[in-house]
Amino acid sequence: MSLTPDSAPTPDAGRTPVVLPYFNQAPASIVPIRPIGPEHHAQLLRHFLALSTDDRYLRFGYAASDERIRAYVDSIRFGQDEIFGVFNRKLDLLAVAHIAIEAGQTQRAEFGVSVLPRGRGLGIGTRLFARAAVEARNRGLRELYMQCLSSNGAMLKIARRAGMKVHNEGGETEAYLELPEDNYQSHLDALMENQTGQIDYWFKSAMRQWRCFWLFGRCTKTA
Repeated sequence: MSLTPDSAPTPDAGRTPVVLPYFNQAPASIVPIRPIGPEHHAQLLRHFLALSTDDRYLRFGYAASDERIRAYVDSIRFGQDEIFGVFNRKLDLLAVAHIAIEAGQTQRAEFGVSVLPRGRGLGIGTRLFARAAVEARNRGLRELYMQCLSSNGAMLKIARRAGMKVHNEGGETEAYLELPEDNYQSHLDALMENQTGQIDYWFKSAMRQWRCFWLFGRCTKTA
């Protein structure tokens, strides 16, 4: 279950490709996904600061400076929005998904995702979208959408695999996914995924502490 040192598990060669949305997909490789709270603020900041200029442009729609990155992380509405992450064995955030829930009665949420280079090509972004879809569904939302540059091939791939309605206008693309009502199974799925991610995190944290004490006699905090 644990990720490799600097990456996520490599998908099995014989597996059927993921078919989204989450509630109608084929079996996929397990990627431990964990809810992220304010206690992981420092790890979130390190993740986004590690993005290259080009990656920041694709993620935010502009080449965000370090100051803008810090302001973005500080503005995350923990408790209202949902943040999910994938950790490597060093407890660095390899990938982060942000589900920004609109205020009022719109019943919509926006999906944004970033994956560090060493975690790409493993389907992590697709799995995070699947997790976001079931979370939005369980919160009674009716639509999950994303906005990205038309040059963002990774996001467009997620949209195509999810069967989202895609609208291109100039250099920007909007994609929408209609969500069914939640049910017992969708809540059970979310609970199981959260527990899997939490157990994976505890295991990696314990192993990191053991390695640090064995090698150095102490271990610094991860967040």
